[in-house]
Amino acid sequence: MIKSVDSIFDLIGNTPLLKLSKISRGVDANIFVKCEFMNPSGSIKDRAALRMINDAENLGKLKSGMTIIEATSGNMGPALAFVGGVKGYNVNLYIPKSWTGTYNPENRIKLMKIFGAKVEDVDLNLYRRYLENIPSDKFSAAAFGLCMKICYELEMKDKSLWWANQMSNFSNVYAHRDGTGMEIINQLNGDIDVFVASIGSGGTLLGVAEALNKSSIDASIIGVEPVDAKVLEDWAKSGFLRSFLENLNVKCEKFIIEEIVDKALPNEVIHVNHEEARIMANLLCREEGIFCGLSSGANVYAALKIAKKLGRKINIVTVCVDRRDRYLPEYPNETYVI
Repeated sequence: MIKSVDSIFDLIGNTPLLKLSKISRGVDANIFVKCEFMNPSGSIKDRAALRMINDAENLGKLKSGMTIIEATSGNMGPALAFVGGVKGYNVNLYIPKSWTGTYNPENRIKLMKIFGAKVEDVDLNLYRRYLENIPSDKFSAAAFGLCMKICYELEMKDKSLWWANQMSNFSNVYAHRDGTGMEIINQLNGDIDVFVASIGSGGTLLGVAEALNKSSIDASIIGVEPVDAKVLEDWAKSGFLRSFLENLNVKCEKFIIEEIVDKALPNEVIHVNHEEARIMANLLCREEGIFCGLSSGANVYAALKIAKKLGRKINIVTVCVDRRDRYLPEYPNETYVI
């Protein structure tokens, strides 16, 4: 038992690994979930936020008095607001306005503001000329790309700003390679057959995959995506996000999702719809007592699907990404987003 700690940051990571006992009935596999909702701001993104900020400080890119900026559509916003605020930085977050109420429920935006961040809804109507003729399956990438464009231009003009840039900041990956991945390995003594994770920025999936590879553990890596937001296909493999940003004169570093593609990961991608994620998240709450959000539901849905497909006694590990509280304004029609 931890008796006391000197900093709230000491409570980031080292989360429990829970073996599901009810939802996994009827399958031979053991399904374990990493309880990332137990991080201080309520999500796995605390790990990446702390590592990105610490690394930027150590490299002299982020200094006292500077402001952290980021484009966000999910849990990175509250995590950066939390870590940045405790460290004494101002945090400004940019969100596509059309996503508020769906990709960024009311409670998630409130969390960012409660932690002290300034949240700016980016009115996509002001950028209509960039969005004309964008196919529907690429619209989310374009909307997020416009917020990245804003952050890029702000950082170029104002040296008192530091853009976290989670999509291309490999400290995001290192947080999970050195933290999440190694914790899972130690918790199961290396006995891991399958790892399952949703793909957003790609940091969790690539980081854990690198930890497993470094430890010579031959585990299958399974990616999970919403049916209407196929990040690897629509953002990375197609080259759309890169070309969209370059056409806006945004100089792009390599995206983490591009590195995933280059490494021929994951071994398989499972697409989960909103209802499937919602039903599983509800089951996790009601049967396992895990108060988790829809990304967690999607991850466990995919893990169970793999368990049924393989049909043998193996260890499958996935992640319960965040707490359900940030989705409550949408209940009972929450949306699975990355």
